[in-house]
Amino acid sequence: MQKKTRTEAGIIEQVSANDNTAIPSIRPAPKKFRARCYMMRTGVEGWTENDILRYCRLSSGRNYATELERQLDINLERIDEKNPDGIGSHFRYRFSCRGDVLRVIQLVNYNAVTGGYRGLSQPEIADILSLYPDAFHAA
Repeated sequence: MQKKTRTEAGIIEQVSANDNTAIPSIRPAPKKFRARCYMMRTGVEGWTENDILRYCRLSSGRNYATELERQLDINLERIDEKNPDGIGSHFRYRFSCRGDVLRVIQLVNYNAVTGGYRGLSQPEIADILSLYPDAFHAA
């Protein structure tokens, strides 16, 4: 039988009842982390509600965008796009400026530290920021 204990760093240790050895394991990233990383990695092209469903396997893509706007006090650009079948439409969201992307990166890394999972590394941050030009203003 194994017991799970939590350390100060947020790492879960699985302790075996047989030999009293602890095996550290880092928690998996939650779905909000995956959605936010995908949103940032789309660059100036942006993402649709269906993209969140297709690539992150998460429903309610609109909710993730709206939550970021409310939590960080930012405005995302919304472009109404018709569906390929001609029935209905979905919004294409994109960040209004590079500063908004920096705020999301800070939020993602803060949540990773407090949640005990791996956040974005410096090379990943540099890759994301390279997708947004210095003078980028979508609106």
